[in-house]
Amino acid sequence: MKPADWMKMLEQLNTSLAQTSVEVSRHEQALASPLLTSDLSGERHTSWQRALERFGERLQDCQTQVRQAERQAEQAEAALAQQEEEVTRFRIAVGKSARG
Repeated sequence: MKPADWMKMLEQLNTSLAQTSVEVSRHEQALASPLLTSDLSGERHTSWQRALERFGERLQDCQTQVRQAERQAEQAEAALAQQEEEVTRFRIAVGKSARG
């Protein structure tokens, strides 16, 4: 993948993480609301708990994807650095042969 593709993918993951974080925060605030905490039926409470668990899972999935993308970006950068070193050695060799 090209570095621009990696950056685009990381930006998309970052956006997804930010959206998930906002949604989880909103639901946590709703759960802390006096209207909900004072008289929550068992079914409604379970529903909210499941929703929070799903959001938590999504957040963990996004974080895992970000870590994977970071590792892949590091590998791509290492490969790019190696290619740059090879190009430099090639240029030096070509320069020596042109002079000699």
